[in-house]
Amino acid sequence: MSMKNQNEVLRCFAVIAGSFSGKLTGILLQKLDQNNEKMKIGILTIFKHLINAAAPAMEDKKEVVLSGLKGISQEPSNKVKKVFAQVVIAMGHHGYMELEGGTNMIEFIAIQCSLQDEPPGTKRSPDPDHVTNTQLRHMCDNVLQLLTNTVEQMENVLWPYLLELVVPEKYTEGSGVICRCLATIANKKREANAEDYDLDYETQANLPKPCNVIARLMTLAGRPLNGRQRGVHVLNLMKGLAPNLHDNLTELWDTVIPKLVQYLEDPEKTESWSQKSWEDLLLKMLSKSLDVVDHEEWIAELGETFAQHIPMYTRLPEEKNFLYKCIGIVMRKSTKKDFVNRMLDQVFNTVRHTDQIEREGCAVCLGFCATSHLDAVLTKLESVTKADLSQKKSGVFSFMKSEKSEGDVERMKATLMLCYGFVALYSPPTLIISRMEATILRSIQPYFANVKDSTVKQNLIRAVDQIGQALHPDHLGQKYNFSNRGEFISHLQAYMQAESTQHITSDTRLLALNACTTLIKLDPILSEADLFDLIKTATDFVFPLPLDGGAAGSKKGKGEGMDPDEVEVLMEATVEALDDLLTQILSKDITMATFDSILKHLIPWYLSVHDHERQRAVRMTHVLLKYLLENIETKAQKFENLHILLARLVPRCSDPCIEVRQLSMDCIQASLHLAQRCSGIGSDHKDPMVEALPTLRARLEKGDPNVLYSVVNDLSKVISKKLPSEQLKAFIELIQEGLLDPQSHSSSGACVVLNGLMKNRGTELLKEVDAILSSIHEKLFQIQFPQTKTGALRAVRTLAQHHLFQVLKSLLGYSLPFDENVVEIWKILSSDPQLVAVMLDHMLELYGKSLPYEEKQPDDKKEPVRRATQTPLAITCALVEILQVEETEEQVKKSYHRLFAALLVRIGSSVGVEPLKPAQKSRSWNLFGSKSEPAAKDKKKGVPPPTSSKQVKPSSVAVDAFKKFLANTKSDDITQVLEEGQCWGKLEDREELPGAINTLTKALVTSTVGGEYVSKIVSSLTSYMSSLYDPQRVVVAAFFAQLIEEKCMGDDTLVELVMNSLLGRLVDQSHIVRQMCIRGLGNVARIGKAQVQHYSTTVLSAMMAGMDDKEDPEDDITVEAMSGLSRVLSEIDEKHIRAILINVALRIRPCFEKEKPNVRAQSIILFGNLSAFGDGPSKLPFLEQIHSNFVSLLLHLNDPDNDVKKACKSALKQVGTLIGSDSINKMFQKFLLEESNLHYGEFMNDLSKLIIQDFPEKVNFYVMGCVSFYKSVWPEIKSNAALFTGFLLGNLPEERQGVISKEHVCAALILLLKDPTPSVRSTAAEAMSLLDKY
Repeated sequence: MSMKNQNEVLRCFAVIAGSFSGKLTGILLQKLDQNNEKMKIGILTIFKHLINAAAPAMEDKKEVVLSGLKGISQEPSNKVKKVFAQVVIAMGHHGYMELEGGTNMIEFIAIQCSLQDEPPGTKRSPDPDHVTNTQLRHMCDNVLQLLTNTVEQMENVLWPYLLELVVPEKYTEGSGVICRCLATIANKKREANAEDYDLDYETQANLPKPCNVIARLMTLAGRPLNGRQRGVHVLNLMKGLAPNLHDNLTELWDTVIPKLVQYLEDPEKTESWSQKSWEDLLLKMLSKSLDVVDHEEWIAELGETFAQHIPMYTRLPEEKNFLYKCIGIVMRKSTKKDFVNRMLDQVFNTVRHTDQIEREGCAVCLGFCATSHLDAVLTKLESVTKADLSQKKSGVFSFMKSEKSEGDVERMKATLMLCYGFVALYSPPTLIISRMEATILRSIQPYFANVKDSTVKQNLIRAVDQIGQALHPDHLGQKYNFSNRGEFISHLQAYMQAESTQHITSDTRLLALNACTTLIKLDPILSEADLFDLIKTATDFVFPLPLDGGAAGSKKGKGEGMDPDEVEVLMEATVEALDDLLTQILSKDITMATFDSILKHLIPWYLSVHDHERQRAVRMTHVLLKYLLENIETKAQKFENLHILLARLVPRCSDPCIEVRQLSMDCIQASLHLAQRCSGIGSDHKDPMVEALPTLRARLEKGDPNVLYSVVNDLSKVISKKLPSEQLKAFIELIQEGLLDPQSHSSSGACVVLNGLMKNRGTELLKEVDAILSSIHEKLFQIQFPQTKTGALRAVRTLAQHHLFQVLKSLLGYSLPFDENVVEIWKILSSDPQLVAVMLDHMLELYGKSLPYEEKQPDDKKEPVRRATQTPLAITCALVEILQVEETEEQVKKSYHRLFAALLVRIGSSVGVEPLKPAQKSRSWNLFGSKSEPAAKDKKKGVPPPTSSKQVKPSSVAVDAFKKFLANTKSDDITQVLEEGQCWGKLEDREELPGAINTLTKALVTSTVGGEYVSKIVSSLTSYMSSLYDPQRVVVAAFFAQLIEEKCMGDDTLVELVMNSLLGRLVDQSHIVRQMCIRGLGNVARIGKAQVQHYSTTVLSAMMAGMDDKEDPEDDITVEAMSGLSRVLSEIDEKHIRAILINVALRIRPCFEKEKPNVRAQSIILFGNLSAFGDGPSKLPFLEQIHSNFVSLLLHLNDPDNDVKKACKSALKQVGTLIGSDSINKMFQKFLLEESNLHYGEFMNDLSKLIIQDFPEKVNFYVMGCVSFYKSVWPEIKSNAALFTGFLLGNLPEERQGVISKEHVCAALILLLKDPTPSVRSTAAEAMSLLDKY
């Protein structure tokens, strides 16, 4: 039906009522009895219209209407009740309520004002007109207020009737609006001094008695925010009723209650609401009220009334909690022991032990009572303990209820423990000490161990906290040593340790922390060990908790989930409790030593992988630092561990978590402020650098790595400036631990500060270089992040910029081969051109000063054993790495000649040298004996590996360094020549080394890169010619010898320098050096005739000396001298050789018979070359030498060695021109061809005939010469001699045979027949066969 039609229908009913009101009322009331919701709503709507629109017609029907509508008050439908409430307000405006039954309507409204909200989870009705309890309750609140404030005649109905609705339990939810309306009327009548204001409780029997009203209103006021903010209205009613409750209360309540109302209406108070503060105020008012009444019976009556009200709050634990406290206040004021005992029984019998709120109310109640009746309360608690906690279960069926019974006992135990706590707290200080140990502690101590029930545990903790408060000197008014404190703290620690670190499941941890904080305040101060355990437990079981307290996973009780907001609040409170505990520990002994002992537990958490753990640890540090700054007496204090704190905080300034970064900067600023204070600088002093740190903090809001780098770099400048010198070393030690930080940005931050300190304070670290380098080297094996490793290496470079020589000395002491990190250090040092220049100079200098090897003469060997030494070998290994760094090219080229010379000498010094002794161990220090706390536990983060078992072969490293040198300087042409000549291996072989040096020298002279440095290289090498070490002189001599061969690149000055160097070593103790010198002097023939002529005398003398060398067992020098002399002869004039020509010939003659083929060959060649000077003034003497050597030359023409054969051919051809026989000369020239095969027998047979023909007088001389060779060591020469003898004697005419010593020759031949060699015997026989004519 539309609204317009509905209004027309209602107007019709109003018209009908004008004539037939009786009938209409009867019909409507009759229809109302039908069980039809819509019908009832319609009829009530009609009544509401009739009451308002047809008031005159309905005047005489008021009683009928009131009586008829009475039944609607029991209607269950909220929609019907809503319309009925509208009818009630209409009736109130038209005088219905003053009639009998009107109060029923008021009661209906009051009941609706007390409706409870629908249970959580109730489904919303789909009916658009559905009325909820909340909507109906709100409407009826307004109805009751409307009737009170706008309908004047309603005052007589509501006063004092509404007072009857204040006390009953069913009106508790609506008590706020009931009190509001009643307070309005009461205060109005009181102010107007109305006649009906004063209440007569005797005649108005339904009214609650004053004690009833006081007990009810006081309890409701105890929770002012409940019941839809009822507090103000309840208080206003108490003020309005005060004269009617007790005359003595009026003045007090008129004074106090307005202040309490003002307290509730203060927005600041309600925003940060403190229930305890409010209860304290209200209980104080109650206590004063009892004082002003000052009547024992009245007080007892009020107490009994409070006790009677206990059942009303069975479902309202908060109100019941306060009611118990009120009873406690009453008992405290009462002196009647029987009353007190009854009340104690009543309280303990009615408390619900499963509810903590009620338990706390009960405990506080007993505590208040104990203020005046301590022994009575203790007696009651002891009786409950004996009766309920010590009962033993027995009987056949006891198991059926054992679970419940045990649970009940545990819950009651929890209540008792809390009661003991509050009793201790509120007991008179004069009595508590005597009762504490005798009763209270004895009663509760047995329950601390093996607590399973969390409720019992929590209330035990609360009891300990309250006992601690009770025993505090401020409370006792005297000092008291609590001997049981250590035991209690141990229990509290155990309770914390039993809690999960994954989520908060209860208040246990928070309560334990608070209790520990309370106990810490007592004397004596905890021992260092106990303090250590307490701090460790507290931090270990708070810091790991998730940021939200683990709300998602937490559980409270059995299956009851905690509200996430509740968990978060509990988490915040727990962290604050830890703050309080640690701050209290510090305040108990406010010294830097105490701060340090706490800091030991916080620092390991700085390295946690979890952001919230790091954040809590750093924040806690800041809290303590602020407390120190505000409270510490700095006069006698020293901040000796500033370096520890700064070193640990620095990595956190570049932490991934912004809060950690900013808190760390705050801590650093606070630390520096504290350091200033400790150094005697006043708190008003402002250091610009320290005061600028908040600017850096602001920049830390950005997570950009570049910004973080900039901030930490600036921070390093501040620390460099402010860190005391005596703490610098220790700071450097500790900041290196930051290199192992599990957060990459943090470890990089540590690097930046380490570099900054090295740069700004590096000059102070000379004595620490070894330790710092060793520590960084050790850390390099463990660093996880590449950028951190690079930063650490740069720190070494920065240190080297201050103390390069010390760094080099340390590095060169590390075990060989260098591990990967030492190699990286060499490379980073080499990336700095300035360092490289000094490094190379220093290394080359060390090369010159260091022993190249150690030489020992073993017992079982002739040759001494040479073993490598650390420094030069380490330098060589270092050069291998340095020369691979591109940035070094410029500096290496500047030192090309010095490096070339040094490496060349090093190669010579390394050939045949044994590796270092295997026993050598790595040089590394366990730096400062410290370790990284959580990081050191990670096994993946290794420590430096053991010394490599691989030994470094000195010659290989030297050759490798030389290779890298050539590559670095782009001397590719030299490298190519050496590779083509397979010289790399030869450079490592003692026998092949001179030949390889020759190849190298040739390549150097022709090199486009190295050629220009030859002169400087010679200058660098010259000094080594006087070295104490043979190998070094050998290499240089070999190089110089070949350089002469290469004509010294046409540089006459260089020739002179080299020649003088070689001449200076002709008397060298090493025969190899002498050999190389002779070779070099012989090579002068290559330079040109002018130079040869210049040096001819010197060279010839040297060659002669070489041939006469007494210490030349292998004739190597002799060969070299003869070879050189052969070459020189071709370039000099006869006048230079004339004086020594015959002497030379005589000296080389014994060499013809030397065992070594090359000696024989070179001596024969030389003799042939001497013939070039045999046709001059020395012709006759030389011809004599020819004849003297003729037999030897002819016999060696068939020498076992081909080179000797060739030498003989050449020599015979050369002397043939001087021998004085054209036929023999022609024969020599014709048949003695170098590459042709000579038929020796035929040749010698034909030659013998020519000899007999041309030199008959020499035949016997030649024959006797042959006989002398019968004793030769070579079978071939023996055979040749026998054969030549046979041919000479066989072809000799008979007339000339007389000149021959036949008997001597034949006897010698006969001896040859006995020679062990068959070929000799055969040839001897053949020779004898030619003597048939003798």
